[in-house]
Amino acid sequence: MPELAEVELARRIWSPGIGKNVLTVQTHPKTRVYRDTPAAAIQDALTGSSLTASRTHGKRMLFTFEKNGEIFPLEVHLGMSGRLAVAPSDHVEHKHDHLLIRLPELTLIYNDYRQFGRAHLHHEADPWAQLPPEILSRKFTLAHVQSLLTRRPRTSLKALTLDQSSFPGIGNWMADEICWRMNLHPATITRNVDAAALRKETQFVTRGALKHVADKNEGLLSDPSKGFAAGGYVSQVPPKSWLFQHRWKAGGQCPRCGTDLARGTIATRTTAWCPSCQPG
Repeated sequence: MPELAEVELARRIWSPGIGKNVLTVQTHPKTRVYRDTPAAAIQDALTGSSLTASRTHGKRMLFTFEKNGEIFPLEVHLGMSGRLAVAPSDHVEHKHDHLLIRLPELTLIYNDYRQFGRAHLHHEADPWAQLPPEILSRKFTLAHVQSLLTRRPRTSLKALTLDQSSFPGIGNWMADEICWRMNLHPATITRNVDAAALRKETQFVTRGALKHVADKNEGLLSDPSKGFAAGGYVSQVPPKSWLFQHRWKAGGQCPRCGTDLARGTIATRTTAWCPSCQPG
């Protein structure tokens, strides 16, 4: 599933539609992507509206539409295979184009061949008001991080950082990166974790992910018809000084000390760590 920087890159795909009016909306009513909101309800709400804004929160995307003074927040999840794309207004529907939002000069596309993602409408004008603080927000304070550790003192560091109610947007590779930078084994019990170090490295990895995955790959958006999907889509990735480029491959070595990386399952996820820098 895409992590926060990938979701931010995906959100930008539809940015050309902001400020434009929706002429028609096409859906595949029986697809599973409408399991939370019927396709007909989305068609009725968005037809005749205008796309006014978009934003992300962790792994979530929200596109705000307005019509006759009413707000229609559409949340889109990519799941494992969903992608967003932009095409000309006369785009011919493809088999897995489950949502087509046609504007005067272009079409916004949500395509998902495995249908693990979803698109649904919220009823509140600000449906994310009660979500946990984002990692780079002012509310992600040292006291907040300490409270997260205090509430779950016996969980593993890897499990805590993957918890979206605590660290929104952090996924598998980012969690491993945080643990590696803290010189802590991913299975370290959180009561033994320093809150200041965890906050510092989580924010560092988050800023770096946005820089290397989202900002540096904006060139992909020059041909948005190719769309965005999680996987082999980026030309720029975090540098070799990060764990990122070494954790995926057999024989990968720690970029800090050169020790062969270890791998195992922690918090139900495939995990990589350095046995020297991160002793168990």
